Amino acid sequence: MFDKRMLILSAIISLVGVMAGCGDKHPVPVALPTTEAVQSASPLATVAQATAKPPVVQAAATITPASTAAPTPVATPETKPTPTKTAAPTTLPSVPKSNKLVMIDPGHQRVGNNAPEQVGPDTRETKPKVSSGTVGVRTKKPEYMLNLEVSLLLKAELVRRGINVTMTRETHDVDISNKQRADMANEAGAALVVRIHADGDASVSTKGFSVLYPSATQPAVKPIAEESKQAAGLLLAGMQQATGQKGRGLSARDDLSGFNWSKVPVALVEIGFMTNPEEDELMSEAAYQQKLAIGIADGIEQFVNGK
Repeated sequence: MFDKRMLILSAIISLVGVMAGCGDKHPVPVALPTTEAVQSASPLATVAQATAKPPVVQAAATITPASTAAPTPVATPETKPTPTKTAAPTTLPSVPKSNKLVMIDPGHQRVGNNAPEQVGPDTRETKPKVSSGTVGVRTKKPEYMLNLEVSLLLKAELVRRGINVTMTRETHDVDISNKQRADMANEAGAALVVRIHADGDASVSTKGFSVLYPSATQPAVKPIAEESKQAAGLLLAGMQQATGQKGRGLSARDDLSGFNWSKVPVALVEIGFMTNPEEDELMSEAAYQQKLAIGIADGIEQFVNGK
């Protein structure tokens, strides 16, 4: 037993000497026994391992994928559309509903012309070229003045409706015979001539408007007789509607120079009797004159648009 202790002590001393000679510059690494070696070398180690608490297994950390940052939008310079210049509205010339010409003939003139004139190409009968007309029994207004008043209102109404219109006169100081007035319309190629007159009678009770048209008994007017009568009917209906009065109706005439020399449709409106006191005053009222103008214009418009 003593020898064993001496041998163990001697070995320890040798080990210490070796370690002292090694110094601290080059430490000798001491290999630790592995778990398997300890387990196989000592039965106590196996028991200790069996009684040891099982290692706590930590759940693997859930790796949350890094949220992909939304791409920073690159500011695109705003492209503003080039404003389109709106073209200025073109001012178009007034276009008549019908390019057919309507001629208005305000009857008579300030100073009459009593020189004889042939009534028509098919007769030798003559009449004064033109008279100054009748006079209002109460208003004392001359017919030539009343005729122009209504004619100017009629022209304005036709122009307002876009109808091409002209007049044989717009002043009282003219000298135009009835034949010459017909010639003016023929040369202009008028679609219709409307002659404006006022009537007179020996009886003061006679009143009412009427429309005259050329009689087909005159050979020269046969080509225009039917259309003239049609126009006259439309003029009468227009005045009846506008004034609320029946009037005296239609009348065919073969003794009027303004008819017999005409080569285009023509009608003559007698707007009333200046020899009737009440109607004389009525025809000078602005409101009634406007009604007459509207009624006549209605008939004209129907005729020229229907041709």
